[in-house]
Amino acid sequence: LSAFRSENPSLTISTVSKCFDDICSQSQTENKTTSMYVSRSVVQDVLNKYGVRGEKLLDACKVEGDILYSPTLIALMQAAASGEKKVFALIIVDVQNDFISGSLAVNEGEMVVPVINEMAQHFSHIYKTADWHPADHISFHSNVKKCLWPTSSRSNTKGCDSEMFQTVVVSGPPELKQTLWPDHCIQGSFGAEFHKDLKTFPNEVRVNKGMKCCVDSYSGFWDNGDTAHTPLYNMLLEKGVTDVVVCGIATDFCVGFTALDAARHGFRTTVVKELSEELCRTRQQE
Repeated sequence: LSAFRSENPSLTISTVSKCFDDICSQSQTENKTTSMYVSRSVVQDVLNKYGVRGEKLLDACKVEGDILYSPTLIALMQAAASGEKKVFALIIVDVQNDFISGSLAVNEGEMVVPVINEMAQHFSHIYKTADWHPADHISFHSNVKKCLWPTSSRSNTKGCDSEMFQTVVVSGPPELKQTLWPDHCIQGSFGAEFHKDLKTFPNEVRVNKGMKCCVDSYSGFWDNGDTAHTPLYNMLLEKGVTDVVVCGIATDFCVGFTALDAARHGFRTTVVKELSEELCRTRQQE
């Protein structure tokens, strides 16, 4: 998707879908799950048919001779090949001010917003997760630093000696490893609000997480100790959802944990990496 968009700025999601549908209809699979291949010339013919450029798409794929391998095409081929009824849901993870321009901002986080808006128009079921922390939350370094949440004897560092972004073991209960973050997404704050450019859709549902002060919650389904769940799983079941598409901020934490839990609950799960940003990459660059 990002390759198409960079070469064809005015390209619509509808045209992208038609391109991939045509490509997948002429593809073949090996073992149905592990490998998929299609002739490079076939891909080029489809791109020519719709009058779009695709050099970057082809360059992004592994090519052996005239055969093109692509994880994206594998996923699309699997979806197209199955005759069973599929119900898709989009899970937009934590596109909140503090993760875009606030205390835990990721680099270029705002860049995913317009593309998420465009893609969301094609989903009947949309769920937006949001960190919604109390001020005394256990994940805040400021709280652990002043020993509001004591660290366990198993922790290599005492809370009063801890540093920002360090991982400690808090006493709990439950006793868990905890990465220490800046104060972020405090209930009712500007930082906890969704980014102003993220559209509101009539079919969307908000799912708050991280509301218990004593345990963090990266996933949109469960807290980090698997002690309590959000309503998200039951909501998806009620709608008969079979497949979820996950995007947002940040891939290496909340997006990733949400996707893993979705798969654990039996949903076919896709993470749109082009529509997600990573926190660790931002920290490394800083």
